[in-house]
Amino acid sequence: SPEGLRTLRAELDRATSSGIPLRRPNGMNRHGCIIDDKVDGAVSLPTLTRFVQGLIDDIGRPVGRMLFPDSVGTEDDTDYFAFTIRYNAEEDMELKEHRDASVVTINVNLNLPDEEYDGSSLYLLDEEGGGSARHSITFDPGMMLIHRGSVRHAALPITSGTRHNLVIWLFGEDGTVRFAPYGEDER
Repeated sequence: SPEGLRTLRAELDRATSSGIPLRRPNGMNRHGCIIDDKVDGAVSLPTLTRFVQGLIDDIGRPVGRMLFPDSVGTEDDTDYFAFTIRYNAEEDMELKEHRDASVVTINVNLNLPDEEYDGSSLYLLDEEGGGSARHSITFDPGMMLIHRGSVRHAALPITSGTRHNLVIWLFGEDGTVRFAPYGEDER
């Protein structure tokens, strides 16, 4: 809901403007923060960590297991890495094509309804059957995208405004990412 987005963004703004040094989300994104109460340099506000955990437990794991039963079993999504990203013309403008270090990726747009931006659509590469078709996605405020981490994807350049997203990578214990499909008898 728009009110839920406002509350979430207010908590993120409170954490990121506190003056406490934060670790950058990853090697590809310079602007945003890690959300985890067990990682040094991450945002560990209980309201945010509870929100992330609830999103994973209530939506991410069940939907990932339902959509991708050939590659996501009960031990394949037990851990996570959650972080925010921010794109605008003065900071991170785009994200080159890549795969995620996850079996399932959850990507939630955190823009408020009145925060507009142009560009910065995400594309997913459909490599099924040797093809390379691109499927373009433009985020609306609050929109969630769930995809396999192994799917190649990128964020195209943003031309105006700012796009805020929460990204959660699900993977197994000790960072294990399953890539071999389960057989029908193993599902």
